[in-house]
Amino acid sequence: MPQYSFDEIPQIEPRSRVAIVTGANEGIGKVTARELARKGWHVILACRNAEKAQNAINDIRQEIQMPDAPLEFLPLDLSSLISVRKFVDEFHQRQLPLHLLVNNAGIFGSSFQLSECGEEIQFTTNHLGHFLLTNLLLDDLRACVPSRIVIVASATHLQATNIEYDDQKRNQPYPTSSFGTFRAALQKYGQSKLGNVMMCTELVHRLGPESRVYCNCLHPGVVKSAIWVNNKWLSRLMRPFMRTVDNGAMTTLYAATHPDIETKNIRGTYFIPSKTLPPPYCRPVSGKVNPLVNDREQCRRLWELSQRLTNLTSTI
Repeated sequence: MPQYSFDEIPQIEPRSRVAIVTGANEGIGKVTARELARKGWHVILACRNAEKAQNAINDIRQEIQMPDAPLEFLPLDLSSLISVRKFVDEFHQRQLPLHLLVNNAGIFGSSFQLSECGEEIQFTTNHLGHFLLTNLLLDDLRACVPSRIVIVASATHLQATNIEYDDQKRNQPYPTSSFGTFRAALQKYGQSKLGNVMMCTELVHRLGPESRVYCNCLHPGVVKSAIWVNNKWLSRLMRPFMRTVDNGAMTTLYAATHPDIETKNIRGTYFIPSKTLPPPYCRPVSGKVNPLVNDREQCRRLWELSQRLTNLTSTI
């Protein structure tokens, strides 16, 4: 397999292209922002915590030795649909173009909690928040073609058996036992990540084969990052098999920047790292998806559910 490295990310004219990266204050999101900035991108760090985001900006500028690198923070809490709409309004006030949206942020294995909109917190943060964000920014991306949407999903979507369409069942509290809570949380996480991949498929279908907005999704591998904060024992168990955050960001950066995406008209692909553990990192490959991803009716149904839950009056 051909190898892939940060060196293959195309250098662009400084500040000529704009990217939004959610959850860019740490982990693979921070690495994604760092490498985009290194190559000339203007990067918006869309994060919940202003202090962590500013620290990330300072770290990145120091690491890439570019004290004036165009990095800026805009507040975004994906568990709040109000926050998503406010983020988009604030982005539009800057009157910037948008060439790349990286839907990276996510939570895993949290205790049961309902979001502001009354939905289970993982489904809201990982799927609904990004669904709303993508739809509200779609016109911006269509105005700046060729442009890209990259959705960071997970291989756990393969274990999900369905999307629960019944509102009451979808938001049923977890069992009280430790194992029951963990199992239910993992199932909800898998459902939210299945939502990511199905959203990608449906969006590609709605954009049409001639669109120059290229949407793809990916599994970054099992990465040493803060996503494990709610499952520290599982993190310790998996640590020998984990990738570094630099390695984990490789698949995202490939989907976000590699010329093959446009020249080979790659859209609706679920990328996975093509080598189990580094070094070296090999070029990503197309991975197996959950059968529901290829079910047109199920993808349409999820899109309509998501539209209802986010109160979007119209979508593409």
